[in-house]
Parts: sequence; C-alpha cells; structure tokens
Amino acid sequence: MSFSFFKVSRPKTPSELAKAVKDSFNALDSITVAEVKALEKAMEEVEKNIVAMRVMLAGDGEVEPNPDQVVQLTLEVCNEDVIALFIHKLPILGWEARKNLVHCWSIMLKQKVDSASCCVQYMENHLELLDFLVVCYDNKEIALHCGGMLRECIKLPRLAK
Repeated sequence: MSFSFFKVSRPKTPSELAKAVKDSFNALDSITVAEVKALEKAMEEVEKNIVAMRVMLAGDGEVEPNPDQVVQLTLEVCNEDVIALFIHKLPILGWEARKNLVHCWSIMLKQKVDSASCCVQYMENHLELLDFLVVCYDNKEIALHCGGMLRECIKLPRLAK
C-alpha cells in the first residue's frame, strides 16, 4: 500500500520497469564520489526499482503476480542486458536491495519464454558473470547473496555442466 499523497504513481509495464532498472543502475556509474547526495538519491532509485521488480515478479502478499508480466519482465531484463548489471552492481547495493535482487533472480532464472529459459541462455552466453559471482563469494559482505545466486544457477541442468 502506497502512502504517497503528493504523487500518484501508475504501475509500470514490464518494459518500462526493465528500462528504469537499467537506467538507475547506470546512473550509479555516472555519479562521482564527491556527489554524495546524488549518489544516495541514485541508490534510493535503484532500491525502489528493485522492490518494484520484486512486486511484479512475486506479488505483494495481497495481489498475485501476473504470469504474463513475469514472463515479459524476464524477457525485457535479458534483452536490455540488465542481468550483467545485477551481478556487477551487487557489491555496492545495500542488504535489502541485495536480498530482493536475489529473490528476483531466482524467479527469473526459472521463467520459460517460448519453452526456453532466456536467463539461462543469457548466462550461458556470458559465463564471465558466473566467474564474477564466484570471485565475489570471497567478499564476506556479499557471500550469502552470491552463494544464493550461484545455487540457483546450479539447480538448472544446463548451467550446472
């Protein structure tokens, strides 16, 4: 339930949400360390978009997720190369954002689009992302999240080879 009285936000479509997630992650790169307020604002935007993605993928406890939107969001995330951003930006995210991102990851990895899993195909084509997760596993701050993402990949027969 939203308590924003000043701005009524309409639900984003899966393609709008995927683009918003990508843009918010990319904004983190364009902000220098000197711009602390801007960095905090960009991080809030990333966290807000990750929560919106989790709600679209898993529902909010009151409303079940729309299967068509789940599939569409998964496809858009793959097409927009957002998966690479998920993995590369994991170390700079806060605890809640990482937790939500891992939950989204586990849902999207299992989604089939036209009898094929586009996330699995994406990972097969970008094996360096698995290597990055393995290397990041040594970082005790994000080991739990990297481990969760790696376990989800191992559960899939095509990536476990």
